[in-house]
Amino acid sequence: TSRPLYALLFLLPLVVIYELGTLWINTDQVANALIQKRVVTFIWLFNLGRWTGIPRSLVWAFPGFMVIVILLCWHLASRRPWRVRPVWLGWMALESVIFTAPLLLLNTAIGSSTRAAATASGTQSYLAHLVTSIGAGIYEELIFRFILFGLIVMVMENVLKVKHSGAVILAVFVSAALFAAHHYVGIDSLNLEPFSLDGFIFRTLAGIYFALIFSCRGYGVTAGTHAAYNVILITLWP
Repeated sequence: TSRPLYALLFLLPLVVIYELGTLWINTDQVANALIQKRVVTFIWLFNLGRWTGIPRSLVWAFPGFMVIVILLCWHLASRRPWRVRPVWLGWMALESVIFTAPLLLLNTAIGSSTRAAATASGTQSYLAHLVTSIGAGIYEELIFRFILFGLIVMVMENVLKVKHSGAVILAVFVSAALFAAHHYVGIDSLNLEPFSLDGFIFRTLAGIYFALIFSCRGYGVTAGTHAAYNVILITLWP
């Protein structure tokens, strides 16, 4: 189930929910990126789509389209069979929920400010939180684990001739630190989250945890775990 085809089929419903949800919640807010500031990686991909010349009316679908194309290309390159056992998709969902337990315990141990950071965003509705929580799982894991983690390992092994174990260890820590730091970067000066040390430490540790899941279970379960954690968090601490 770590194969890209399983990741694609597992995440496709979440991609559709996120893409349609951002448009359905409040079109004006989406157009002004007020909701999306909570998922900065989505805006990065959105701006990439605009830079390539995609019309504004279609560019909102570009990030989700990228996820689908990347996973399809990865599957084709792997030359693995197209056979799928649907029951395994259910196991992936169960894994994702189970893997949230250490994160919830860690969040509780570190303190309440990380919980507040995850749920506070002015007057946004629970549904807006729900949609952006799903988006964070998909697009943050795409950028920081699937792309960044993989690039670091590839450069370290093929260019710098570092052993695989050393390359993976470096990729785990670098991707985790950058993942934590990016939460304090906005598109402009509005809606920036104030920096807090406990929040940064928690997110760095969470990034390490996600990187370990990615190494063992692949992108699909990692993104599912991230999304499930966010959804549980905003539900338990509204």
